[in-house]
Amino acid sequence: MLAWYQSHQRLLPWRGDPAPYRVWIAEVMLQQTRVQTALPYYSRFLNRFPTVETLAAASEGDVLEFWAGLGYYQRARNLRNAARRILKEMGGEFPEKLDQIRLLPGVGRYTAGAIYSIAYNRPEPVVDGNVRRVISRLHGIADAPDRFIWQQAESWLVKDQPSDFNQAVMELGALVCLPSRPLCSSCPVKSLCRTGRRGWRPPSLKTYRHARESVAMIMLVLECQGKIALARRQGARYIPGEWGLPLQILRGTRPPLPTAEKLAYRILGARAGLKECPAIGHSITHRRILARVYHARIEPPLPVPAAGGRVAWFPRAHLDRLLTSSLFRKGLATSGC
Repeated sequence: MLAWYQSHQRLLPWRGDPAPYRVWIAEVMLQQTRVQTALPYYSRFLNRFPTVETLAAASEGDVLEFWAGLGYYQRARNLRNAARRILKEMGGEFPEKLDQIRLLPGVGRYTAGAIYSIAYNRPEPVVDGNVRRVISRLHGIADAPDRFIWQQAESWLVKDQPSDFNQAVMELGALVCLPSRPLCSSCPVKSLCRTGRRGWRPPSLKTYRHARESVAMIMLVLECQGKIALARRQGARYIPGEWGLPLQILRGTRPPLPTAEKLAYRILGARAGLKECPAIGHSITHRRILARVYHARIEPPLPVPAAGGRVAWFPRAHLDRLLTSSLFRKGLATSGC
C-alpha cells in the first residue's frame, strides 16, 4: 500500500504542506464535497484566511462569502467558531492532542483522526466512505458494522507511517476501489481481497438520502435610484449570508402576490407596483426551493425603509460582496437587475 501510494497519490495542496491548519480546512471541506470540486474553493479560502488568526478575526458574512458554492454552510460557521476558540483558549496554536482536536466545533472522530495522523503523523485510524468500502470489500462483507470497520482500520495501521498509510487507504478507495465498477486489475492488494477472489462484488454501501423538503417563498427586488433593498438576517438558516433580498416563506395555500404586496408595504410603508418575474428553482442542502420573484422600481426620492433597521439600500456595485447565496443572485438576474 505504501509503495503504491508513493507512485499513485494525487498532488493535493495540503499534502505538499500538511500544516495542521491547512489539513483541518481541507478535511472540513471534504466532509460533504468531492476533492476536485473542493480544490478551487480550498485555494481561494486559504488565500483569504491563511492563518487561524485571520479566520478568527473575520466576520461570519466574510467567511460565508468565501465558502459560497460548497453548500452545508454550517461547516463554515463551525470553522470560524473553532478558530475563535483556538485563539481565545489555546493561544492561537492549533491543538496537538487528539482529545483537544475533538473539542473543536464541527470536528468528529474521523476529522480529528485525519488531522492528528496526517498533520502530526501520529497513529490514529481514520474511516471515511472510501476506507469503509475498501475494508468491506477486502473482507467480503457487504454491510460491516461500524465497530468492526474501526477495529480493522486500527489493526492495519502502520504505526511509524500513519500519515502516509491512512492517506494510502483513502486514495485506494478514491482512485481504484470505486463505488461502482472498481478497477480490480489495478489494485495493489487484489490478492488479499475476498471480494475479488470470489468474483463478485457486494452491494454498494448504503447511502442515506434525506428526503427533500419543498419550500415555496416570495422574493422582492425593490429598486430605487440605482440601489437595491436588502434585508438583514432572513431567518432561513439554510440560506447563507448576513444580507439578502427580502423574502417570506409561503405557508399552506397562501397566494403569492398578496403576500408579496404585504411584505413590500411593511418594508416601504407604501404600496409598490410589483411586477411578477419568472419563478426560480433552487436546491440547497436537503431542500428544493421555488421562489416567486416580484420586482418594483420605486420612484425617487429614496424611501426610508419602515422595517426597524433590518432593511437598507445598497448600490449595485456592493451586491456581489453582500449576496453570498446564489439564490439571491438568481433573483436579481430574473428581475433584470
